[in-house]
Amino acid sequence: MTSPQPHITVIGAGIIGMATAAFLQRAGHQVTVVDRLPPGEGCSFGNAGGIAFGEIMPTIHPKIFTKIPGWLLDPLGPLTIRWRYLPKALPWFLAAARNTTSKRIAAITAARAALGLRAVADFETLLKAAGSHDLMVYRETLRVFDSKAQFEAEAEERRVKAEHGFSCEVFSGDEAREMEPALSPHISHGAFHGGWFFVKNPERVVKSLAAEFLRQGGKIIQDDVARIEVVDGKAKILQLKTGAPISLDRLVVCAGAYSHLLAKQLGDHALLEAERGYHIVLPNSGVSVSRSITYARTPGAATPMEMGLRLAGTDEFAGLDAAPNYKRADALYKVFKQIFPNLNEPDEQATRWMGRRPGTPDSLPVIGPSPRISNVWYGFGHGHMGLTWGPTTGRLLAEMISGKPQNIDMTAFRIDRF
Repeated sequence: MTSPQPHITVIGAGIIGMATAAFLQRAGHQVTVVDRLPPGEGCSFGNAGGIAFGEIMPTIHPKIFTKIPGWLLDPLGPLTIRWRYLPKALPWFLAAARNTTSKRIAAITAARAALGLRAVADFETLLKAAGSHDLMVYRETLRVFDSKAQFEAEAEERRVKAEHGFSCEVFSGDEAREMEPALSPHISHGAFHGGWFFVKNPERVVKSLAAEFLRQGGKIIQDDVARIEVVDGKAKILQLKTGAPISLDRLVVCAGAYSHLLAKQLGDHALLEAERGYHIVLPNSGVSVSRSITYARTPGAATPMEMGLRLAGTDEFAGLDAAPNYKRADALYKVFKQIFPNLNEPDEQATRWMGRRPGTPDSLPVIGPSPRISNVWYGFGHGHMGLTWGPTTGRLLAEMISGKPQNIDMTAFRIDRF
């Protein structure tokens, strides 16, 4: 007789955690998911909706470092650090700087490209099973530029993407406006990203995966994790804030920006920062766009969703618990007003949100086993790419835990690289 599959407990009910739970379940495991919030109501709730499998360049690279000083002078700019938090964030930024050598950029880019290879297929596997395949829109995101110089400044990035199989079709300003008439007459160039679809409602994506997971016999517990008890090199008990303790066979930590705190309990170290992003949703935007739009002047995306036009972006380093500054959400309206002249001002139906992206200094997630605790695996640190890489992370973790080979080299994603 074959022994029963071990039970798996997953901490985290965002896109990473639910995708991991779904693929583990498909592999025959009984799975329990634990999160203090309902599925899809953390960072997964408010992202820009991008399935950005062609975004293979690291988030922080030498050209970005040249822009950071100017950005920091604007408290509502694309990047801000609350000065009281700077001493805590400094080790992360120093590590990020060490990852901007040409050798490291090439290695990081290759690792990100490998994650993107099956991103869409892995997403489709889960969405089709959940009956929500219609949530994905197979329309390439358009990047727009103010000038020829701005367009040519990204030529090297387009070349690198093409080398990895992500070709970026380019357009004149008039051709871009033919695709999206709402664009301003001053837009001089456009380009596809080489692979960037979008979903119409990221929260509903995660909730649909959770609903299918429950239909197939999975269990979701809404509670906060108090601590993980380790005995003889194994995680044995998950103590919850209010509920009964959970006895552990195997544990997967997919707790987003809080993951490093749980890893620390287990003796593992990860450099992780909450890259706080904002969005504003305009139900009455006054413009019609058929695809996600990014603007070369500043990081962010405008995406047409079920609830309205979502303008999302910015990076704020202020820690996990600082109060949101929703002026940063309103600043996104001012940015996109520059490329959508007829964009209506936010009215009483507009909504604003802040979420904590779990970012690593090398722009790569942590995916794989704990080197210290034999029955623990990690899946976190996806930064701006959580929605894109979530299903692939879930598949890879399920393969690891089930003892199956992976289709890519997982060395770059080890937690002990920091």
